[in-house]
Amino acid sequence: MKRRLPTLALPALAVLAQATSADPLRLRADALATTASPAGLLVLDTSGAASPGLSAEAVVWVANGAGIDDRSHGDVLVVAVDARTASGGAAARLGRFVEMLGALRPEHVDGGALRFRLPQRFDLQVVAGVPVLPGLSTSRSWDWLVGGRVARRLGDWGSMGIAYEQRRDNGERVTEEVGADAGAALGKRDDVAVRVAYDVANPGLAEVALTASHRTEHLRTELYAIDRAASHLLPATSLFSVLGDVPAQRAGGVVTWLAAPRLDLTADCGARRVDADYGLDLALRARLKLDDRGASSLSTELRRSGIGMDAWMGARGAGRFALPYALALSTELELVRPDDARGRGALWPWVLGAVSWDRGGWQSAVAVEASASPEYRSRVDALFQLSRRWGMP
Repeated sequence: MKRRLPTLALPALAVLAQATSADPLRLRADALATTASPAGLLVLDTSGAASPGLSAEAVVWVANGAGIDDRSHGDVLVVAVDARTASGGAAARLGRFVEMLGALRPEHVDGGALRFRLPQRFDLQVVAGVPVLPGLSTSRSWDWLVGGRVARRLGDWGSMGIAYEQRRDNGERVTEEVGADAGAALGKRDDVAVRVAYDVANPGLAEVALTASHRTEHLRTELYAIDRAASHLLPATSLFSVLGDVPAQRAGGVVTWLAAPRLDLTADCGARRVDADYGLDLALRARLKLDDRGASSLSTELRRSGIGMDAWMGARGAGRFALPYALALSTELELVRPDDARGRGALWPWVLGAVSWDRGGWQSAVAVEASASPEYRSRVDALFQLSRRWGMP
């Protein structure tokens, strides 16, 4: 089984999460299972008002017979303890976690991270440890990662930072990057941002991103230009992202119009370059809130993307509906029509449906995902989540 399944599971946990009152001590457990393999996900976190600066979190992925050498394997995604001072001037994290260093790639690491707020509006971030590899018992002799970022806050209107990161495998350097990021608010209606990452180990730009936006009461416009290498792609969470997120240079503009108090309309027009080939990226989106809070909503998207034989058109529809008895129904459907099917079907569907329940300290959800793509003729995954919160005086 691909590692994509935990990516699908985590948003479900986030959607079901609900703010609670500040209990002196709180413990929460989440369990999630899937019919494929079988496999499961266990989430534990605790925090207490008696020690407000200390918290802990665990996310454990367990699988059996996932198709890799027909051997059982599992992954601890996050096991970390966080501590911070009462003033917020210093914070520390110890364990296994994902760390972000400004413009650099996210890193999954076993180790520690420190953050400091220094005088003169400077911020310092440091991380060191062992890069995480799939499986619980993989030998990782002389593997390590170190990185850091220094940033300067510019009043209330912006910030800028410089970051460095090096990763070694068996003592040999495999990745080394430096990055710079900056952002600024030009008044109340305009924002600009730039992010640059440079690969030192294999000299060349890993990512360059420029954005500028302007807002009015009912309209938001944004211009963007992005050059992204394969190492900086985000995990795929749907068929659209599997087909659309590829190493490329892309530039364009996005216009979002508040057409009605509950209706947003968005047009995204861009051009994509892959090697020496060019193509258009076009998308039209609409989102309608069915209530003032947005607890229920409908959304649609039409998209044209890709270059040459890899070009495709797609349609997406999604909905979330709040139901009586603390129930909620969520569904999403994507349908892709490739220009060149290559004998793999004229249409590639992807659908996800879920029912959730949230009452008191109990939360639960059941979800089913089904898809067909160039990689799988057909695939079905079923997810189940159950959680309980306890409060102790």
